[in-house]
Amino acid sequence: MAGDARGFRYAAPRPDRRLTAIAKALFRMTARILHIITGLDQGGAERSLVNLLESDLGRRFDHHVLSLGDPGYYGPFLEEQGIAVDTLGLAGPGSIARGVGRLRRVVRDFRPDIVQGWMYHGNLVAELAAFGRPAATAWNIRQSLYRIGTEKPGTRAVIRLLGRLSSRPRVILYNSYQSRTHHEAFGFASAPGRVIANGFDTARWRPDAARRAAFRAALGVGAEVPVLGFVGRFHPQKDVPTFLAAAGEAMMAQPDLHVAMVGEGLGGESEALAPWREKLPHARFHPLGRRGDIEAILPGFDFFCLSSSSEAFPNVIGEAMAAGLPCIATDVGDCARLMGGIGRIVPRGDSVQMAEAIGEMARMDLARRAEIGEAARARIIAVYSLDATVDAYTELYDSIMKRDN
Repeated sequence: MAGDARGFRYAAPRPDRRLTAIAKALFRMTARILHIITGLDQGGAERSLVNLLESDLGRRFDHHVLSLGDPGYYGPFLEEQGIAVDTLGLAGPGSIARGVGRLRRVVRDFRPDIVQGWMYHGNLVAELAAFGRPAATAWNIRQSLYRIGTEKPGTRAVIRLLGRLSSRPRVILYNSYQSRTHHEAFGFASAPGRVIANGFDTARWRPDAARRAAFRAALGVGAEVPVLGFVGRFHPQKDVPTFLAAAGEAMMAQPDLHVAMVGEGLGGESEALAPWREKLPHARFHPLGRRGDIEAILPGFDFFCLSSSSEAFPNVIGEAMAAGLPCIATDVGDCARLMGGIGRIVPRGDSVQMAEAIGEMARMDLARRAEIGEAARARIIAVYSLDATVDAYTELYDSIMKRDN
């Protein structure tokens, strides 16, 4: 008979399941989230990731960022914030084997609970990273899919493969309702789909009289001269030619209107802009190129225009609205939903209607533009705050962890 020297039987105590759960929770209090993103340059998805990691979400979980390319613009910044950043250095077929080896090492060492992909290639690599491991995957799709034929052949292949794999992730996040509609119509699974819109830090993106005065002084324009702003890059998706055609028509009709363009490929030496520089009034056209201080530039504009032929949820419109600017945008992605009837929506590719909208806003007095701008900022504060987006991501990650536990 099993027992001690006095013949008493020893029975091991049965574990209290509640205490066991508490012990496990204390042992694994902070979930580990591996973010896999195509790159870390100055794009909308990259900026959204950085915004989240700078917020309370960054302190609530243990984050690790993996760029498929190089550290880019945001990599060093994230490391300064205490976020671990690794890179795979994928730059062609010859780097794939080395990149896969790095991926395995990062996953082995970090042991993520959740692998969060960002953009198409990041989502695909997220599935590869989690394969055979007890980690949940989440995808993040950041663009609409108007015509897959406009994508590069490699990207088209990745999109089609993701469609076939789309029942695997725990959740597929979209930043716009239009994006979700497009992808599910293309064949992506609907059950895991969820929309979390971008959010904006309205303490960062705000009207600022001092910044307005400094920017306009640098341009050499007076306080009451109308200045139209454009922030983007010279890329087919941004449809810069339509914007320039519309701006040119409006500048001819409104002789005091100035136009300032900020972004990659939009500098004074840009070859892509060369044909347009000859057509636009030199003294009133300001191609400023790539800048890292957009929050200091937006307050210097009087109104803003987005001319894109394809978007999901353009950060720049939300930022401009938060800065108190009336906006003109093409009817793409969730622009109309975001603007909520404040400002002007025009058909994409229609330079005539865009020019009319630009002229209408240029002719308004400062008080009327300020009234529209105040309403735009109030909408961002009420509906699209960064806090609301952070809460949605926190709730999502908590729900994934609770389900797994």
